[in-house]
Amino acid sequence: MKDHTLDLAANQQPMKLIIFAFLFTILLSTKSHCAEPVLEWEYEVNASAMLFGSRIAGGFENNTPVLSEDGMAAFVFSISNEFRPDIGIIHVIAVLDVNGSLVWRGLIGGAVPRVNFLNQDVLVYEIPGFSPARFSTIPLKTISVTGRGGAQLEGADGMDAGALMTSSSTRSFLTYTPNPIPDGMSLIIKKWTIPREEAVLAPSTFGIEDDNLIISWPTTAGQTYQVQRSTDLESWENIGVALTGNGTTMSYAQPATTDKVFLRVVIP
Repeated sequence: MKDHTLDLAANQQPMKLIIFAFLFTILLSTKSHCAEPVLEWEYEVNASAMLFGSRIAGGFENNTPVLSEDGMAAFVFSISNEFRPDIGIIHVIAVLDVNGSLVWRGLIGGAVPRVNFLNQDVLVYEIPGFSPARFSTIPLKTISVTGRGGAQLEGADGMDAGALMTSSSTRSFLTYTPNPIPDGMSLIIKKWTIPREEAVLAPSTFGIEDDNLIISWPTTAGQTYQVQRSTDLESWENIGVALTGNGTTMSYAQPATTDKVFLRVVIP
């Protein structure tokens, strides 16, 4: 990876070459990289898989679907059942695993349930209609259901984008069918991830002082920074431990030698 690196050659190199490298590096450090989101999975809601003889009666409700930090998704929608028309509208709360497979669903009459917490171990949701509030805890690793499959829909056209409880490390988000459901559109959820194909580099400058090569970078309070070294621009190794920014300019110095070395500062 040749962009966004600082070529800190020996101080014996001609001054003109050092100045050129310095200016060229500053220009490179202003470049940015933006990866395209990658579709991880797609799930089409099948009302009959939730309750035999049912059809979808309403779109996603109560600010769902939601995505947990460890990749689980939960959503609430409504169905009606041809065999029990006397029941009226039934609310479904369902959970998909990290691969977009249905792992649990519950049926609730009356008011719409609300998702309170979700991860791979447990779902907690509020049972409507009680004062004080009542909650139900579902241990997701001890139960499972099997859906009946579903059709595919290419692209994300016509879908709303939303992200709740989204992990910054996974860089994931959901798109889903809006509510009310447009005519002819299925009730669908898609999970996307933005890949991090390159290291995220902090803007840096360098110089030579007292026979030391110095790389400096402005910091943001609370942000983590890691100084790295390479001799070939391909393989990079960490220098020391990661540093936490405090809003000031930080620096790293090492003795100048005749050996070529490349330094950079990355944001892990």
